[in-house]
Amino acid sequence: MLFNRERCEKIMAKHGLDALVAASPDNVLYATNYECVTHWLNKGFQLYSLFSPGHDPVASLIAPSLELDAIVDGDVWVDDIYLFSPFLRGPAQTDAMDQVGRDAKVLSERAHHVGRALDGLVASIESRGLEGARIGVDESGISPLFWWELQQRLPNVDIVYANAIWWKVRMVKTQDEIARLTRASAITEASILEAFRLIKPGVTERTIIDAYHSGVTARGGRSTFCILGSGSRTAQPHALPSDKVIEDGDLIRYDIGCTYGYYHADNARAVVLGTPSAEHNRIYDAMAQGVDDAVNLMRPGADVRDVYKAAMAPGQKLGLENFERFHCGHGIGVSVYDPPVITLADPETSAFLMPSVDGGLEPGMTFSIEVGYYIQGVMGFLCEDTVVVTENGVRRLTGNSKSLDLAAFIA
Repeated sequence: MLFNRERCEKIMAKHGLDALVAASPDNVLYATNYECVTHWLNKGFQLYSLFSPGHDPVASLIAPSLELDAIVDGDVWVDDIYLFSPFLRGPAQTDAMDQVGRDAKVLSERAHHVGRALDGLVASIESRGLEGARIGVDESGISPLFWWELQQRLPNVDIVYANAIWWKVRMVKTQDEIARLTRASAITEASILEAFRLIKPGVTERTIIDAYHSGVTARGGRSTFCILGSGSRTAQPHALPSDKVIEDGDLIRYDIGCTYGYYHADNARAVVLGTPSAEHNRIYDAMAQGVDDAVNLMRPGADVRDVYKAAMAPGQKLGLENFERFHCGHGIGVSVYDPPVITLADPETSAFLMPSVDGGLEPGMTFSIEVGYYIQGVMGFLCEDTVVVTENGVRRLTGNSKSLDLAAFIA
């Protein structure tokens, strides 16, 4: 199960919430195990879930009739279903239906049918007698118009913003989440290793990128990004795909990701086609050492600020000019960037707008730890590992070589 119910109930109690509504694709998937294709494809699509401990039923899912089959064919744990936006299907005799068709027919007959998603959300709240309750609503996935209408239809409900609350719940991963993250990382690393075997003078960056994407698909993942540059293009943190030819002596840097069951991988390395220069080794060794030092410091109770300082120390010791980073890592899960953020600053007031960590790291938190340095128009480095915090320390989910030597990296 993705949903960390025990943690959610504790956080809700801390905030005095009677119910918690998920509205974004990330949060609805997390809260219910419901994978709604329309919700991921259409950013304006409205779909909700409601969790209200102490009530029966404890949870509701408000989903489109179009995706009725996905509810019964998936691993949804919620039984109280509201179906909106009728989607008619041709009639069929029960004995001619497959099992999904029969299960979907049964669900359709027992579900609540409403006109719109918001109608279902209001009905689920009213059915629990929560018209005067304090309810957290995930503002990240609800349109301003529907937010206003929700307030009008439930004037006595104390509605509070809850996206940050969902983030706090999601900070600590369940075993099912960790299993997906582990598989996603394995897929990325095996795919980039396979793609890098194609590197030789005259091969284009796009050839390597395409090979990576194909490798991810072949291994059951869904490719999300492959940032790859060679030579001076490594200086571009988010280099766009290009047909630049890779030449002997080029530095090659990747930052890659994919999803497995909607859970993300995010890792990075650099290699040199040929013999790395002293400057290559000097800088990249400091980046890799920073990642290792930060990871070695991570354990339950560790302060993210200490982890940040450990990550930055090797590069700072070199005296690299303008070696400053807002963060040296981030949580990872159903979003590429989950909280917590490894930073000295307050993430709640930063561009990330994420909650900070109270009381240090906890077992089950997952991170991508990264340290990079970019020399404008010349070259750039990034080293990134993914780890899960355990009871005694951390377990790495990434294991590709940190050697700059291409042959050693592949071996």
